[in-house]
Amino acid sequence: MYQNGTEPATGFEANSPRLQQLAREMLLGFAYTQNTVTFESVDDLYEHFDEDTLFLVKDGIINICSNENTLFSCEEGDLIGISQSFHLPSPTLMTDGYVELQPINRDDFLLHIYNDKRRQHCWSHYLVTLNSLLTERLGALSKEQLKPAAGFLNFSAGDTIIQQGDDADMVYTIISGNADVIVDGVSVGELGEDEVFGAMAVFTGEKRSASIIASTACTVMAVPQQDFTVLIKAQPQAAVNLIENLARRINMMNQQVLEQH
Repeated sequence: MYQNGTEPATGFEANSPRLQQLAREMLLGFAYTQNTVTFESVDDLYEHFDEDTLFLVKDGIINICSNENTLFSCEEGDLIGISQSFHLPSPTLMTDGYVELQPINRDDFLLHIYNDKRRQHCWSHYLVTLNSLLTERLGALSKEQLKPAAGFLNFSAGDTIIQQGDDADMVYTIISGNADVIVDGVSVGELGEDEVFGAMAVFTGEKRSASIIASTACTVMAVPQQDFTVLIKAQPQAAVNLIENLARRINMMNQQVLEQH
């Protein structure tokens, strides 16, 4: 069993081979009553088998999938279908390539386990290890889902970050540098480090009401509209900054109105 992704979760590489070793010890001396089966591909293994069946992967790869995401991939030596065999909510077992499986009747397997204390010990360790790996994988997936798809943009002094009248699809935060707020060619304010801008048009669906021009070299974080709420959840300080910025700008505009009168 191995985890899909570029960065394996902590301890996964050490515990995954342990599952295979425990499976070998549990199945030592087990009398298989069914012939091996092969598939070139299968969308859902349990559309072809009763749920009281477990499987030992003899060759190929079986993917454990949930909501179109592959959680794990199981290979030769892995025991699969435990949750299905106990009629629990379960992910889908599928493959788009060749696989050879050894079916195992659940009742025969449990009888084999509970007839020997050593196998009982292995079974307990197997379930604890499997639970640990699944918990770790769930935590990793939760972090990935909460990570906003933010990008960092660099601007030189005089570059336009936002153009007045454009459609609004991004929210921005100045990481470093400063920028001017321009409305109809007139400077109406300044933006500095950690200030969030561009959010109002995103929320209202209106066109950009002002242009933002870099007054110095700037690094800006841009977050797509659909991910902005995720950013707020992951970094609550961004919401605080946004509220403070809006309050500051309202006060600034009030002062400008008073001065003009």
